[in-house]
Amino acid sequence: MASIIPLPSTRVSSLLVRQRLLAQMQGDQLDLFRLQNQVSTGQRFTLPSEDAPAARRAMTLQRLLERKTQISSNIETGQSFLKSTDVALNNVASMLGDIRGLALGVSGTTSTDTERQAAITEINRAIEQLVSVGNTQFRGRYLFAGSQTNVEPYSYDGAHVTYNGDNKSIQAYSDLGVLFSTNASGQSVFGGISNEVLGGIDLNPQLTADTPLSSLRGGKGISANGAIQVSDGTNSSIVDISHAATVGDVVRLIEANPPAGRRVSATITGQGLTLQLDPAGGGNLSVKEVNSGKAASELGILNNVGTLTNPLVGTDLNPLVTKTTSLSSLLGAKAQTRLESAGSNNDLLIRASVNGPQYNGATVQFVDDELLRATPGVPKGSEYAQYSATARAASASLQFSGTGNDLTLTANAAGTAFNNVNIVVNSQAGLGSTPSVNYNSTSKQLTITIDSAAATTTVGDVMNAINAEGTFTATPDTSAEGVGSHDPLSFIQPSDALNVQGNTGNSGGAANTLYVFIKNNASSANNVAAAINSEGTFTATIDASDTVFAAQAGTQPVSVNATATFSGGSGEPLDLASGIRVVSGEATYTLSFDEAETVEDLLNIINGSEAGLQAEINADGSGINLRSRLSGANLQIGENGGRTASQLGIRSFNGDTRLADLNRGVGVPTRRDAYEQNIPDIVNDFTIAASDGVGGTVNLDIDTAGAKTVQDVIALINGHASNNTGGVQITATLSADGNGIDLTDGGGQPYTITTGGQAAPAGFLSNLPNVVNDFRITLGSGPGATHLDFDVSAAKTVQDVIDQINNRPENSPTPVVAARLNATGNGIEIVNLSGSPITVTASEGSEAAKYLGLVAPDATSATSVSGTLSGADKNYLDTPSVFTTLIRLKDALGANDIKGIEDAISGIDADIERVTFSRSEVGARQQALDVTQKNLEDEDVQLRTALSDEMEVDLVEAISNLTARQVSLEASLRVTGSILQMSLLNYL
Repeated sequence: MASIIPLPSTRVSSLLVRQRLLAQMQGDQLDLFRLQNQVSTGQRFTLPSEDAPAARRAMTLQRLLERKTQISSNIETGQSFLKSTDVALNNVASMLGDIRGLALGVSGTTSTDTERQAAITEINRAIEQLVSVGNTQFRGRYLFAGSQTNVEPYSYDGAHVTYNGDNKSIQAYSDLGVLFSTNASGQSVFGGISNEVLGGIDLNPQLTADTPLSSLRGGKGISANGAIQVSDGTNSSIVDISHAATVGDVVRLIEANPPAGRRVSATITGQGLTLQLDPAGGGNLSVKEVNSGKAASELGILNNVGTLTNPLVGTDLNPLVTKTTSLSSLLGAKAQTRLESAGSNNDLLIRASVNGPQYNGATVQFVDDELLRATPGVPKGSEYAQYSATARAASASLQFSGTGNDLTLTANAAGTAFNNVNIVVNSQAGLGSTPSVNYNSTSKQLTITIDSAAATTTVGDVMNAINAEGTFTATPDTSAEGVGSHDPLSFIQPSDALNVQGNTGNSGGAANTLYVFIKNNASSANNVAAAINSEGTFTATIDASDTVFAAQAGTQPVSVNATATFSGGSGEPLDLASGIRVVSGEATYTLSFDEAETVEDLLNIINGSEAGLQAEINADGSGINLRSRLSGANLQIGENGGRTASQLGIRSFNGDTRLADLNRGVGVPTRRDAYEQNIPDIVNDFTIAASDGVGGTVNLDIDTAGAKTVQDVIALINGHASNNTGGVQITATLSADGNGIDLTDGGGQPYTITTGGQAAPAGFLSNLPNVVNDFRITLGSGPGATHLDFDVSAAKTVQDVIDQINNRPENSPTPVVAARLNATGNGIEIVNLSGSPITVTASEGSEAAKYLGLVAPDATSATSVSGTLSGADKNYLDTPSVFTTLIRLKDALGANDIKGIEDAISGIDADIERVTFSRSEVGARQQALDVTQKNLEDEDVQLRTALSDEMEVDLVEAISNLTARQVSLEASLRVTGSILQMSLLNYL
């Protein structure tokens, strides 16, 4: 910074004069340097500090220009790809048009085998050419592979075409925040991925502690910055869950922030959350929103009224299926419970090993193993568990002094009623060999009184007395002394009175009880968890909310009287062992999932198989989709002896399959359909009996069902097949006078008109249900066989047919026949429950049994001597694509199948339409990019102008200022030279 020079008001000293002149010259020199830089560089400033506001605006403009330049480059690249794509699509459209013309030329009945073979050769060549076009590369990337630009999209093995790409697009920016697609996927142009087998089952994943909050509520997640208010009716606490990422985080935060002086336990039930206020403290548990938040309602635990000390049960949080979702958690929830013991570091969370309601209501209880036998109880670390589906009776060991006289007492009634029964031994004089036994149900005490004299009462006497009393049964306990050690004549010593006692503890239980045998006051929660996990029916983990320090988790003893009940189980376990059976083309594949643990593992097994399948999680995140990549091949997905395909919702033939979709859309034609189609031809509105000119009469039956106008009726009469032939000359015209229809016999012969005449028998329509059948099931053989006739015209789905068979009156009260889906593969399976042979026979010329797959196409009946007849899968799924169409056309030409050729030509029309639509879409994108490119060019000019205004200098102004500064500097130098002239004094 230049020095501040004072303004003199008196005489000026020479020093001040020099300072002022020097400052003037320095200022001129600095301005000259700045102006010279501006003129030489063309920029107003070289450092942002010289003009900070302008520099900031310039930096913003410069960044925007750079982004726009990159966008312009994106557009140029995208246009080049789209132009190349358009050329390829033009070739595809041209080839399909040629094939369509070729197919039309040989579609008639007059075409020769040579012509058809020539057409097949052309079609084979076209398939190869189309595969080549589909594999077009441009600038190092495949045009039609979707997002898999480095993968060759189509492969052809001579029979089928496999699409290896996907249906996604490569996108680039055409403007800030605006994306455009630079390609057309092979799926949208040629086809190649089926859309037939879509997972129709909600896999309903179980809620776990690791479930991300973002996946809850079908993917809606939980609002950010959430908080909830938990109250016991007197005090309340605010639980901030804004930093929680998983459901487990929410649970830990709720349990760590209860109302003052209270404890709130939060449990993940598999579907939602359950909150429980410690019952001993009373109060009213409620959960409310904080301010205008929504966290409580989104977590499904909003309850403004309160539940008192009852549990607050949350709603279903509906988590998404993700790739990391465990397969064991699909299709429902596992029953679970919290087992609490007094103190800390000893609570357990116990969950069933499989999904389902079968363990709901089951209980878990501890048993003091030392009470059960004469030997020492189980030591700490050797605890064991047993699950019993049936009720168990309580028992206890009674150990007398001496040898051969230990007993086990077992209650005669199973259940918990005789748990914690105290067994005591008293003595009394004069009892001899007839001791007394008494059970007091009020005090729950069994009293055994023996003779007070030595060598009087034997252990056999005691056993007889206990068994006679009837509450318990006494048996020898040889656990301590070995088998064969029991001696019924061994005497009970009077000293045992008041010294020997036993207790049944918690050894008895209801049905569906998990017993854990422990060492009282010693077995820790970790020991118990290990025992439960080793048993396998349930899994146990330490309850983290009961842990003071992580190192102490599960280290404290459990309470022997602790018990809990399981709840929350739903759904069913996923059958991973059976796998699925896939028929793709002529090959059959069996896919096993027994090694899969997550959804991603399952998807990888399917996608990595040779069946040409594509499996993915559906858009809703509720299940999986399964589609085929193989063109020209039938796809069938069925069971492999289990229920895996049905549970995953990917079975291609099931009860909901519409009959109209079977046989590639032909459906299942029934005998009734044939009758009803002929009804318009055999039911007439009136009959004209006309003379044939030689004494005979010819009936003209007129059915006006299709007539819309009077002229239509006139045309029906005049155009009747029997009119104007063989002497019949009936002419119908409009009346010349007035209105109406005039009938004239050209031969002048009389005629009569009869209305309401019917060519069909009386009651034909009403009798149809009794006379029309599609197939017969014969159970057994010979004269004693049972015949069941079926009319399936009213059936709409496969399940309707199955139900119709199963609901026959003959199946009540004792079923004789059962219909179901095949356990292996697909189709309908019919079983003669007696095990004798079963036969299915087509009835009255109906082809319904063939189209249902129960009878082979070239037969009229099918028989199984084993009594189980397995039908074929008639739900043929294929991959819509140009390759499928051409392969079907080739097969139809080879078999001279006129209907198949016509269907293939219709398919080519659909393929041409798909290609045309793709071309129009590509063209529309090109046009949009052309407009965008022009806009970018205009924006570039405007942005550079604005940047120039901020950064570039006005050269005319800068040069003018430079000249002025040069003159100023020169003047300053002259003044300095004249004022500061040197004299002799300067040298003295």
